Amino acid sequence: MRAEPPRAARPRAAALLLGGCLALAALSLLAPSSPSYDPFAWIVWGRELVGAGQTFGVAGGPSWKPLPVLFTAPFSLVGDAAPALWLLVARTGLLLALAGGYRLGARLGGRGAGLVSAAALLLLDGLVSLAWRGASEPLLLACVLWAIERHIAGRRGSAFALGVAAALIRPEAWPFLALYAAWRWRVGLAPRERWLLLGGLALIPVLWFGVPAIGGDPLAASTTASSRAGDGVGAGTALRRGLALGVLPVWVLAAAALALRPGDRTLRALALGAAAWLALVVAMTAAGYAGVARYMLPAAAVACVIAGVGVTTLLAHARARGAWRVVIAAAILAVCIGPGIERAATLDDQVREGVAVAHAHDDLVRAIDASGGATALRGCALGGWVAINHTAQSALAWELRVPLDRVALTMHHPGVLVGGARSAATGAPPSLTLPNLRRRTLARAGAWRVDVISGAGASLSPRCKLMPPGGV
Repeated sequence: MRAEPPRAARPRAAALLLGGCLALAALSLLAPSSPSYDPFAWIVWGRELVGAGQTFGVAGGPSWKPLPVLFTAPFSLVGDAAPALWLLVARTGLLLALAGGYRLGARLGGRGAGLVSAAALLLLDGLVSLAWRGASEPLLLACVLWAIERHIAGRRGSAFALGVAAALIRPEAWPFLALYAAWRWRVGLAPRERWLLLGGLALIPVLWFGVPAIGGDPLAASTTASSRAGDGVGAGTALRRGLALGVLPVWVLAAAALALRPGDRTLRALALGAAAWLALVVAMTAAGYAGVARYMLPAAAVACVIAGVGVTTLLAHARARGAWRVVIAAAILAVCIGPGIERAATLDDQVREGVAVAHAHDDLVRAIDASGGATALRGCALGGWVAINHTAQSALAWELRVPLDRVALTMHHPGVLVGGARSAATGAPPSLTLPNLRRRTLARAGAWRVDVISGAGASLSPRCKLMPPGGV
């Protein structure tokens, strides 16, 4: 375990690390980039919270997350640059997570363990894609890994602050933070530190429940998460998804580290924490919430760190017991490299997918401009009649400067414009096949098509339908 640098050097080192990660993340924005569904919703909510004349509402979007909106609200003051600024934060989060994995692995098992930890983190399934398109999980991993590292380094205040940040991204972090806060309270704190502790804990309910209450639903995050869990995923399937995040050697090497260092309390605590996080997500899945694999990324990230320690421990153990054991250990590690190489081959595909989505978003913007612009399209009855795919729903709300619930979502009924308005003749949402509807293509851009739907009689006012790439 390496010694801590002098106190005077710490802020400078932290600033250099943050500055370097920001610079690299900014360079990545030179490639075509666009946020995905959840991030665009956070950007819309940020605009509604601080924009003049905007009405804030959480209906019609993904689950509420406080921490991203703490960034997107001020970002919205710079207008069209807000999406790029959020992508900058998300990608910086990935780089900080890799740095945190390296630092934690190196602290526990030397530089070799740090390098393996960071490499295993980078190969977590879909992590690069999540960062490229602005998901919050890379930032969550950065908070979790650095919180653990700061605690081990004795910087308990910084560890708690990072834990609060993690708890503002995922509710699974709440029990861990509560236990840590209780432990810190019992070991003795100065009055100022106690107030900071209480203030940090108070932020969590205020931002998770208080802010959505302004939009009409204090339990918006729970309501959305439970309403979208109907994909037939059971607890067992959720667990398999979580384990599949890391390549098989990660779990094998993590188990080896625990077996070869049975007296290492830090490794045992990390393993128990990762298992508890997995168990919590699985239990929530069994209770009716979505069993999405990315919710279990913190557990997989901790496993990557333990696996890094496992590599160096295995080699050290083999060297201490003869040359033939070195050969066996080297053979084991060689076998482990194969799945890693296979997973590494997907990194380019993850970036290419993000670039393709960015091009599709550019075409969406061109389609809006060719249709007369956002002001013209806002004249259509968007709340009842825009059909759009899941990914682009929140992007369209951002581009048209409308609330998320003004953009209806249909994914299972091609040709049907879904929403709140009803046909006067049938009492149901009108189909494109009904005789009293007329359709006129207003504009095309790339794979997008903007149609204007109007009724033959007075029962239907003009509606706009925007067909996404590949249809509805």
